Amino acid sequence: MLVLSLCFSSAVLASPEVKNPITNADDTIKTFTIDEVIVTSSQKETNDFRTLPVAVSLLSPRQVSYRQIEGIKDISTFVPNLYMPDYGSKLTSAVYIRGIGARSSGQTMGLYVDNIPYMDKASYDFELMDIQRIEILRGPQGTLYGRNAMGGIVNIYTLSPFTYQGTRATVSAGSYGQYNVRASKYMLFGDKVGLSLGGYYNSADGFFTNSYTGKKADDQKNAGGQLKFDVRFNPNFSLAYSARFDYTHQGAFPYGQYDATTDKTADVSINDPSSYHRRLLTNHLQLVYKTDKWSLTSNTGYQFLQDHMQMDQDFTSASIFTLNQKQKEHSVNEEIAMKSLTQGNYQWSVGLYGFYDGMKITAPVDFKEDGIKTVLQPVFDKLKVAYPKMPQLVLTDNEIIIPGNFKKPTYGFAAFHQSTYNNFLTKGLSITAGVRLDYEKQTLDYNSTAKMNMGIQLFDGAPVVDLAKFASWDASVMNVHIHQDFLQLLPKFSIKYECDPSTFTYLTVTKGYKAGGYNEQMSADLMQSRMQYDMMNAFTKLIPTMKVTEPAAVKDVIAYKPEYSWNYELGFRSELIKDRLSVEATFYFMDIRDIQLTQFVNSGNGRILTNAGKAHSCGTEITLNAKLAEGLTANINYGYTHATFRDYNNGKVDYSGNYIPYAPINTFNASLQYVRPLHCWFDQFIGSAQYGGAGKIYWTEANDISQNFYGTLNMKAGVRKGDVTASVWTRNLTNTDYSAFYFESFGRQFMQKGKPFQIGVELSVAF
Repeated sequence: MLVLSLCFSSAVLASPEVKNPITNADDTIKTFTIDEVIVTSSQKETNDFRTLPVAVSLLSPRQVSYRQIEGIKDISTFVPNLYMPDYGSKLTSAVYIRGIGARSSGQTMGLYVDNIPYMDKASYDFELMDIQRIEILRGPQGTLYGRNAMGGIVNIYTLSPFTYQGTRATVSAGSYGQYNVRASKYMLFGDKVGLSLGGYYNSADGFFTNSYTGKKADDQKNAGGQLKFDVRFNPNFSLAYSARFDYTHQGAFPYGQYDATTDKTADVSINDPSSYHRRLLTNHLQLVYKTDKWSLTSNTGYQFLQDHMQMDQDFTSASIFTLNQKQKEHSVNEEIAMKSLTQGNYQWSVGLYGFYDGMKITAPVDFKEDGIKTVLQPVFDKLKVAYPKMPQLVLTDNEIIIPGNFKKPTYGFAAFHQSTYNNFLTKGLSITAGVRLDYEKQTLDYNSTAKMNMGIQLFDGAPVVDLAKFASWDASVMNVHIHQDFLQLLPKFSIKYECDPSTFTYLTVTKGYKAGGYNEQMSADLMQSRMQYDMMNAFTKLIPTMKVTEPAAVKDVIAYKPEYSWNYELGFRSELIKDRLSVEATFYFMDIRDIQLTQFVNSGNGRILTNAGKAHSCGTEITLNAKLAEGLTANINYGYTHATFRDYNNGKVDYSGNYIPYAPINTFNASLQYVRPLHCWFDQFIGSAQYGGAGKIYWTEANDISQNFYGTLNMKAGVRKGDVTASVWTRNLTNTDYSAFYFESFGRQFMQKGKPFQIGVELSVAF
């Protein structure tokens, strides 16, 4: 999205969204885009942002407003080869980029807000307020950003009271009972102290009706606020503190059963509660000290997350089983970075990073009457087939609750360095080399106690006799303490040649790394196997010839390994016509090892991450930005990804050569923005339109079910009079029918449909 950049000793944020700009001699980079000016800065990067040897997308405040970007999921398709489907709940923040991604544990793309990392995907989906800019760096960024930056980084920066002073308020209402209210105030106290306060409230009736209850399945309410306190003690030393809180209460998981023969998805029909509640608090303290030669920055972050998920885990109107999961997370991170500020050819950056993430989870699975009959009892029916002379074993419980209690403390440390040498051997040629040493330790404590009650039936129609009269056994106990360590060296090397300040070509080689982890979601399966073993082991006292196999060790089943990649990227960026047309083109190849895939376990009780051999991903990304006429700009983003398994056999089927599921082959977006002064009662007309699409998306490793390429059209148009702007907005104007998510459970297929056509109005004031 970058078009033209120039370096100055001072920087001013001067977009139509920002009033009363303040000059700050400490900022070093001023980036101009077509018809808009945006300040950019980096506390660690040794290259100017305008000439980073990496694929970069930049979203300005105007683009965020025009494109109706209200959360991180709304970024999808505006960035080539980036796909962030909207399904499930705010707990679900799947991110796919360049053919790799994750649906459940862990993340493939890192998220930073004002330089503070968000440690878990469960915290990714929140309201974006007063955005100064959004940067998306595609490709592995592990050298400077560390763990789980294998696909790239999203950097979100919010306004500071030193770059904007005033009051902003917006009220919006739309179809499906959508209401949105937000307001913020930015002020200065003298020339050294700034303060901002903001808050928001959103509600929606929901888009999908649960046919079992007749009520909406995905209604939602969320509210929150933010505070920012900035102090600039002198030109060399500054302090910034910010705090954000978000509360979410929503219906969740509106999945309907899918019929592959008719390609139709039934209405949502679930009998047990499915909802998601979350409280999210983030704190950030930044200290910056600068001299003429270097800058030293300390970023300290603390995040608290508490959530509660209720899931009808069979996704039907039958009473099979439910999950009632609660999470509580405390995470602390600290980064100290130092970089050069001299204007010579050599630039350097060094830093230290550490974090602690303490997660506690309670996740009891409740097997109900239908679940006992259709899921658990068939296991013992098969024993009768294998041993015809033995009596029939019959579960006598009406309900079996399998508790699960987890503690997952994780901590890590890292040291990194990057150097850039400009005009190496010849003018315009530069090289960048960096390395990061990253250590991480994960621990899992798992505790559970449960018991099945069993009877025996000597022949069909005979009464069921309590098995405890013949053999006794204690409740099954799982008390597991395991850990794993990861140590990684993450190198990076780039070579770049600048023809002129607005045209350059680069070649970058980087190593990507995504940490391993534990599949606590499959704990109910483990406990179920243990209960069956303990009960059957007691039964062998009656039938000594019967053989019972002890379940595998938990550590051998529940853990998954890290994922690695080598990324080779060739890029070109140029302003082809000054102030009129710019282009960015990227070609990449990724060699991926131990790729992590999400699968549902055989029982259907949950999903797990598994390592699936090797894969290749290659493709191209193209961005065009054009100023077509005065006030009229256009943007086109296209991404193509060919991501296939190179070596993957799950023990039953060889999927080598098949496409990696859930990652679209194509992403496309075309946007128009038009701003025109009006010489009448209104001062200005503002209009925008965006067509975005993705596909083909294969939903399974077998590539037998897929979503063809689809596109949606969003539009927004309004008029401004003084400080007041009134707009009409639409989403999915063409009412495109598409699927946002697919999975299989208990031999059934399920889909979540995409959101339908929406229309609304918005009134905003800025003074």
